[in-house]
Amino acid sequence: MKMTFQKLVIGASMAIGVSAIATAPAHATSFSFNNANEINTYTGGSNGSFIANNTVAASQALNDGDVSSNVELWYTDENPTSNVGFTATQGNYSATVSSVTASDWSSFGSQWLSSLLSTYTPFQSLWNGFSANTQSLITSSLPSLGIGDPNIGSFQFDQNGGVQLSLVGDLDVKARLSATITTNLNAAWNKVSPQFPANTPAPTLSQVNTLIPQLQSQLTAIPGQILLAQSQLSQLAKIPQTSAAISTIAKLNAQITQATTLQGQLSDQITQLTSYKDLLNFQAAVNAYQGQIGASEIAKVVDGTNTYYAYSFNPMSTGITASDDHVSYSAYYTWNTPGYTDPTKQVPEPSIILGLLGVAGVFATQRKFKKASI
Repeated sequence: MKMTFQKLVIGASMAIGVSAIATAPAHATSFSFNNANEINTYTGGSNGSFIANNTVAASQALNDGDVSSNVELWYTDENPTSNVGFTATQGNYSATVSSVTASDWSSFGSQWLSSLLSTYTPFQSLWNGFSANTQSLITSSLPSLGIGDPNIGSFQFDQNGGVQLSLVGDLDVKARLSATITTNLNAAWNKVSPQFPANTPAPTLSQVNTLIPQLQSQLTAIPGQILLAQSQLSQLAKIPQTSAAISTIAKLNAQITQATTLQGQLSDQITQLTSYKDLLNFQAAVNAYQGQIGASEIAKVVDGTNTYYAYSFNPMSTGITASDDHVSYSAYYTWNTPGYTDPTKQVPEPSIILGLLGVAGVFATQRKFKKASI
């Protein structure tokens, strides 16, 4: 009779525990892709393979827990012209993750640049010294960095619908940043070179630093020259308009026109050369920077009525490189929505705690019965 009652207690306790655990919410995340022709999946590891246009492989890579396997959103080139991606759904929660277009960059580019400069502080003071034209030039060229076609390594919701992504990329993007600056340098010189003699080579930083003050000196003198010519015209207007006076007036008007044209040309040259100088300084600073410059690719995340741009400057090593170029996928970056709680660190629900306590109670009860039967 004692053993029968003991079994009943144990059975009831275990039933409570199992029931509580069984009622804990568990929902798989499903993924739907808006353009399968622009996704490319890497199966992970240094010997992984690429599987293009396959939504099953892509969904598996997002769910497999391997940080090196990933799905590239927009893989035709590095300059997306549309938002290619997926919508993740789990129970009542959904979020859309996609590539980033030039239009998106116009919305968040300044925010991204500010985050970059605050992370790599040696560049902040340099940026503060740039002309407004240089800052605008750099900001408008951000899409050419080629980081708007993100490789998504994983996706998950927390218990409140918060989102966490891992973005797979490179440990160091210094070479990419330097290449973008070089492109901007060439563009800046192409704008101003027509105002110099043909075949004039692009000036060095030392030459620019000498040339700008010379041009500025010429520019500063022009208002005085125009004022003098206008004063002379005023005096000539008071005397009889002889042929000599008329000729002089024509010459003075021509001088004023030429001086005004030169004023605009010099001003433009100084503006463009100042940007060229700023970019030369920027490139030198990037190349001289000691250490890695880590920056993830960027994904657009739409969560309900909220739009976020997912990126990070805090790389973690994947321990592998891609099987094709043996350079890519050396790092992953983690991003999450504000207030996100890691599911592995969440406090268990009360029903689960009670269930576990019930199971634990089995052993305490069993010990008591053993003592009572002695």
